[in-house]
Amino acid sequence: MMLVNMFKLKKGDIISIIGAGGKTTFLFRLADELREMGKKVLVATTTRVYMPPKDCYDELCTDIKELLDKSKKLTKGVMVAGSGVSSENKLLALDQETVQNIKDYYDYILIEADGSKRKPLKGWRENEPVVIEDTTKTIAVVDIRGVGLTANPYTIHNFELFKELTGIEDGEVVTPSHVRKMITGEKGLLQKGVGQEILYFNKVEDDMDIENLKAVAKDIDKKVIYGSLKYQFYHEFMSRP
Repeated sequence: MMLVNMFKLKKGDIISIIGAGGKTTFLFRLADELREMGKKVLVATTTRVYMPPKDCYDELCTDIKELLDKSKKLTKGVMVAGSGVSSENKLLALDQETVQNIKDYYDYILIEADGSKRKPLKGWRENEPVVIEDTTKTIAVVDIRGVGLTANPYTIHNFELFKELTGIEDGEVVTPSHVRKMITGEKGLLQKGVGQEILYFNKVEDDMDIENLKAVAKDIDKKVIYGSLKYQFYHEFMSRP
């Protein structure tokens, strides 16, 4: 099943994607599906993301002054837009006002609203994630392969904050309980979700991954979808106590 159908997206949705362990891949997989359907899609960020490969988009705009005009002219396909490009070749954020000004020109808006420096686990600062108020769906991406990793700054973004959030110690093995706390804690992944909140567990590819998924998600009161972006299969997690 396509991601568009699994997540029940509808025209006019503004989707903020947060979390760690596959956000960017998820975003552009979704954008590509919508492009194949002939839709007009805006892809942006409220943080900073590396510039995507050219085959991921049809139009690129990094000048706010030109964005409205370019949005009107694009008839279909994917527009990647930002307020500029950093010295690290990262696309810079669009703000709430800019998104509001152009949203009616797009069928769907996809926003990467979090950063994890390509690490599978994260602790969040007070100003993270950056989810705009017009968001209709917040999709939180979780890498199930974070379970079993050794806790250190090389595997976890904002390591000290992750320790405070989960109670884990340096060098300890990450358990399903730690990942649950990362998701549901007061300062965790879902603290700033807007609209419908959906959890997507990525890299669920073998029996151990399924067992870890059950241990993490069994009584989280949110819609939970799991699967593999690599192998392109997705299922809804139906097990509830």
